[in-house]
Amino acid sequence: MQHDQPTTDGDSSFPFPQPELDDSDPRSSRHLEVVRSASRVRVNLRVLESLLRHTLRQEGLRHGQLTLALLDPQEMREANLQFHDADEPTDHLGFQYDAPDGEVSGDIFICPEVCVEQAADFAETPRREIARVAVHGVLHLAGWNDDTPARRRRMRAREDAVLASALELASVARWMEGGTHGR
Repeated sequence: MQHDQPTTDGDSSFPFPQPELDDSDPRSSRHLEVVRSASRVRVNLRVLESLLRHTLRQEGLRHGQLTLALLDPQEMREANLQFHDADEPTDHLGFQYDAPDGEVSGDIFICPEVCVEQAADFAETPRREIARVAVHGVLHLAGWNDDTPARRRRMRAREDAVLASALELASVARWMEGGTHGR
């Protein structure tokens, strides 16, 4: 599967600084973080983290170094221009990094404002669309691809299954059933 690899030009903190790790700790290569940048859409970061963990469990995988970043439309436009030569914001971008078998490592950028705008096109609530895009990003890092109509249908069915099973998590269910704003 083809994934975009960001160029860092020697900047080891791109796209997000990684925590200091103690190499003697076997868990040191495992870190999951959800961060907000300048996005104005209020999103419960703990719920998104739970959703990422749930998606990985559903795929039988663990996380390595995994970051989900919520970007505003300008930041997403700049990232999309840098990595895809497209001068517009998009709902998500993903960057997969090398990881041991059974682990997923990478960065997922989501633009909640774009997700809110496209929610109506898909007859979804804004929160459910943000949740779907987060699951979609993790599935890409886990090896799923949507580059053909048949693969898109299979990936959408997998997203539906993961989201349906995530509704068993009380915090995820309460948040996804809410509106655009709030925690």
